[in-house]
Amino acid sequence: MNQRRQRENNLATFLAYLKFCRLQPAYHACWANQFHIMDWIDERRIEMTAEGRPHWVPSMRDFEMAERDCWDDLVKL
Repeated sequence: MNQRRQRENNLATFLAYLKFCRLQPAYHACWANQFHIMDWIDERRIEMTAEGRPHWVPSMRDFEMAERDCWDDLVKL
């Protein structure tokens, strides 16, 4: 993937994360949680690339799945 497309994907992913933070009151947005969620998203991106979808940008559902899967490791308020 070229660098421009990768930067666009990264920006779109970050904007989707910000939207997720705004719409999910149970999620505590802090650095530790962001690292956990983004690690999960990166693993999903690797899966999508392997399936031939190199321009995948996570949806709200993907972030909700990440929150559910990482719930035990997330910092709570």
